[in-house]
Amino acid sequence: LAGLLLAACGGRPLLPSFDDPDAADAAGASEPSGPFRDEFIPGQTGNWLLEQDELGSTAVANEQLVITVAAPNTIQYATLTDRTFDDFVLEVDAWQRGGAPESSYGVLFRVQEDGQFYRFDITGNGLYMIERRATDGTWTRLLPEWTATAAINQGLNVANRLKVIANGAELGFYVNDILLTQLSDSTLSGGRIGLDAGSFAGNALQVSFDNVSVTTE
Repeated sequence: LAGLLLAACGGRPLLPSFDDPDAADAAGASEPSGPFRDEFIPGQTGNWLLEQDELGSTAVANEQLVITVAAPNTIQYATLTDRTFDDFVLEVDAWQRGGAPESSYGVLFRVQEDGQFYRFDITGNGLYMIERRATDGTWTRLLPEWTATAAINQGLNVANRLKVIANGAELGFYVNDILLTQLSDSTLSGGRIGLDAGSFAGNALQVSFDNVSVTTE
């Protein structure tokens, strides 16, 4: 399948745009690391850098963080710029508002300044994937393929609650409080978190996120 362009909307020179040859197939120690919560209430939001370019945009609207992808085969994302997390439980509510059902959305975690991170995404038609990006732009799938699950609420304007539990190398992934899989990977031990959306099957994708919660105990 065609390569995917990753559009950097994460704050700082964190991740430049680059080609992702596989994904179309459907941290500073001095920064705060304690619990975090964001309901995207005006005047109370975290330090998500909100950007816009020809590929898409991130914005806070109606007390949600909204990612819009304006180009095909593109991931748009936003990272929380001033916090890092090692071991944690990350939860977020997400809704696909528009776009093809094959499009994906989800979370990035243990995001590094040099472009490494883990990515946990689901699709509007009920699939999920977990993968790791390396500094040189290559991707390693931590699952053999995009995997179907009945735990995902399919379609537009329906909520899915995503959860990642990270305890050292042990990682657990949930949708709507249903465990999808557990795996072990020790490549990345800490970093920032992010939210992303990818228009694998077309353009005009929009996804909104709310109730981000990161607990560290």
